[in-house]
Amino acid sequence: MARPKKQVKLKEPIKIRLKPLADGNKSIYLDIYWKGVRKYEYLKLYIIPEVNPLCKEQNKETMAVAERIKAERIKALHGHGVQDWETVKQGSQLLTGWIKKYCEGGVSTKKSTLHCRVEMLHTVEKYLEESNQTFITLEEVNADFCRGYVKFLRTFPNSHCKYIEPRPISQNTASRYLGMFSTTLNNAVRQGIIRNNPMKELDAKERIQPKDGKKEYLTIEELKALMATDSYRPEVKQAFIFACFTGLRLSDMYKLAPIHIFKTPDGKGEYIDMEMQKTEKPVIIPLSEEAKRWLPKPKGITTPFFDIPTTQTVIGRALRKWAEAAGVEKHISFHCSRHTFGTLALTKGMPIESVSRVLGHTNIVTTQIYTNI
Repeated sequence: MARPKKQVKLKEPIKIRLKPLADGNKSIYLDIYWKGVRKYEYLKLYIIPEVNPLCKEQNKETMAVAERIKAERIKALHGHGVQDWETVKQGSQLLTGWIKKYCEGGVSTKKSTLHCRVEMLHTVEKYLEESNQTFITLEEVNADFCRGYVKFLRTFPNSHCKYIEPRPISQNTASRYLGMFSTTLNNAVRQGIIRNNPMKELDAKERIQPKDGKKEYLTIEELKALMATDSYRPEVKQAFIFACFTGLRLSDMYKLAPIHIFKTPDGKGEYIDMEMQKTEKPVIIPLSEEAKRWLPKPKGITTPFFDIPTTQTVIGRALRKWAEAAGVEKHISFHCSRHTFGTLALTKGMPIESVSRVLGHTNIVTTQIYTNI
């Protein structure tokens, strides 16, 4: 009678090991042995002394994370091998970790862009939390995950608006976040960390497309009506009218100070010379006599002229009530004041190149939008 064959138990190429530390904790690391090559990877995860049930439960969760990473590393080993271990580690890193690197940006990345990336990361973290996928790795992201993120973005609440009933972020904001998310995956493809970008598997109809929003602007008659109407927030009225005559963004209105005002070479006029908050590029804006009439008296060379509320809700309410009192039936905002300047400047014959420079546009095509309003 033939002897039963012994089952050969294959050795795992990766084992979880613990290294005792001086503080009593134990550092978890992976012991990798693959085709004659040994490597170690410390996971920055720690087992703590089990002094109570909570500590015991925490250790259980920590080991579960370590086991998950181990499984991902074994899977990646077969695709890349131990010689390309850095690629293996990057592909098996958490999705949020990869996006955080993207959020750091480069030396030339604008502050506004970095802020938008951080906001995008926040939406991803919330999506992972609500879908119970907190520990998903970069390699695990697939088309279905992307579809879920798209669906999540469509109803994600706008944290900057303090309404009784939360409103979702705008379609354009959601589209921008989705585009940035796709860019992070494209970066991973370029670096050879993942094979393809699963976002590209989505049809155009499945994505969130930006929409051309209506650029609200004021006619001369409407602007005159507002100028003749009092507001319970006079500082908001003063800033808004000034913006209509200069095209300044609200972010720049907050910091505009006497230090930014200069005399023209002939000494007859004045102009603004400052760095724009959004683009971090300089802009020069001639000050008309009408604009100067709405400029508050200086309080100090570096003290901002305007004392505008910092809460968008407060500003929005003040503008809405003021417009109603003036009989203006449009939704006005500081975007509206900027559009008003661009439209009226072109109407009065200012060359489009000059309007483009004053508005700080990097592309004249952006300014040409005002010719179609």
